[in-house]
Amino acid sequence: MNTRLVKTLSAVALSLTLTQGCVPILVGGVAAAGYMTAQERGAKTAVMDTKIMAHIKDRLTAKNYKLLTQVEVEVLQGNVLLTGVVSDQKTREEVEKVVRSVPDVKSVYNELFSDGIYPSKQYAEDSYVLAQLKGRMLAAKDVFSINYMIKVVNGHAYVLGLSETQSEMERVMHIVRTTKGVKKVVNYVRIYNGGIMRNLEAPEANPIDS
Repeated sequence: MNTRLVKTLSAVALSLTLTQGCVPILVGGVAAAGYMTAQERGAKTAVMDTKIMAHIKDRLTAKNYKLLTQVEVEVLQGNVLLTGVVSDQKTREEVEKVVRSVPDVKSVYNELFSDGIYPSKQYAEDSYVLAQLKGRMLAAKDVFSINYMIKVVNGHAYVLGLSETQSEMERVMHIVRTTKGVKKVVNYVRIYNGGIMRNLEAPEANPIDS
């Protein structure tokens, strides 16, 4: 069975697991192993990223337990994406400082809003947009959705992930940009093909206004 087919089947299995409400099954055993293996970053790197995320959340909790409800953390190959809304600029800077202190963190993409304003209506709208985005990504035959992490805050969509080709990355950006409700797209996607990583340095934010 070729690699692309394995990844596609893994993505479908993941989708079915989530939609059937069997998330705990995914946490351990064969499903988790298959999911991590199907990702471009590989199982070993995925495990390391999980450990980094756990350490980040532990330190944020020690700093201020409220941060866990304000800050979303995604980790890919040691690169950390921070999204959410915090009370002020000082808190925004303190969160980044905490994250940078965690071992094995390579880069921090701090996309936190610092005005402390995030109405429940806006949160609901962002959640709806994110659900639409994930659905469109999963339905796209030329995109391996399991290789991408997407967050939406205040209509801004942040994409952290790995593409096999330039065309796949462009396809992903098109999907995100054309999803109703997305006001701005920030691209943190790298191209990974045949074991070779393009742009080995941490990618810079690449805003795309909708």
